[in-house]
Parts: sequence; structure tokens; C-alpha cells
Amino acid sequence: MSEVTGTFLRVENLLWPGVVTLISGMQLAKFAVNVGVQRKKHKVPYPAISGEPAFERAFRAQMNTLEFHPIFMACLWTSSIFFSPGVTAGVGLVYIYSRQRYFNAYCQSVEGRIPEFRLGVKCLQIMLVTGMAGLITVGLRHYTGIDLASITHSYISKVLPIN
Repeated sequence: MSEVTGTFLRVENLLWPGVVTLISGMQLAKFAVNVGVQRKKHKVPYPAISGEPAFERAFRAQMNTLEFHPIFMACLWTSSIFFSPGVTAGVGLVYIYSRQRYFNAYCQSVEGRIPEFRLGVKCLQIMLVTGMAGLITVGLRHYTGIDLASITHSYISKVLPIN
């Protein structure tokens, strides 16, 4: 087993990121079904991607979600492995929630999607930063012997003494 940030990486620690991954996959399937329903309802023949505005909005919402999915997965798993699987899974659930709201809002109006899109981007930024912090911490510890986690803990305990 490999050592990651002071604990041994165990499959049990990846339970929640795995659950979030499967929920995300189910969400993608739900969006695809919704686009299919819109296609049938508005009689948009395959392989056309234009037609009734309601279909086009649903299609674009699905495509945008698919375009961001690889970024989400990379951030989710890097942050889960190198930072904290529990914290990251929580942020991942908020991301999935934001994408659901984004999809629903986009299906109603183009302008309505913006707040939900911004929330999703914030979640991605959090996971990106925590993943990078974890990678840097592990890399420095492994290749230079510098333990940022211990240094940070020591500094914080001096600045904010807890009795």
C-alpha cells in the first residue's frame, strides 16, 4: 500500500468518492433521457441538434455537463486521494446538485443557468486547489523530506494555542 498524507490509502477511504462518481453517472444518464424526451416531443430527427428552442436548451445543458465531466472527475479523484475523500465527496455532491439546478434552469431559460453554473465552477476550483495542495504536500514529503502538514500544524498551534 502507498502512503498518502500520513495515512495508508485504503479502498474503504474511497467509498464516498466512489458513491459520488456513480451518482454523477446516473445524473448524466438522466440528462440524456431528458434530451431524448425533448427530441421526441418536439420531433427533432436524429442526428439534428437544432430545432425547437426547448430541445436546444436541454441539449446544450447536457452537452455542457458532459464537457465539464472529465474536469470534475479529475478534480474529484485527485482531491479525494491526495487531500481528503470525505471533504471532497461533500464538495462533489454540491457540484452534482449545482449541475442538476443548472440543467433545470437552462431548460427554462438561457439566462437562468448562470448562478448554478458559477456554483459548479466554485466547487471545481475548491477540488482543484485541494488536489494540488495534496499533491504538493505528498511530493515534497516524498522527494525532499519536507512535511508541510507538520510544519503547518506546528505553526497553527503556536499562533492559535488550544488548551
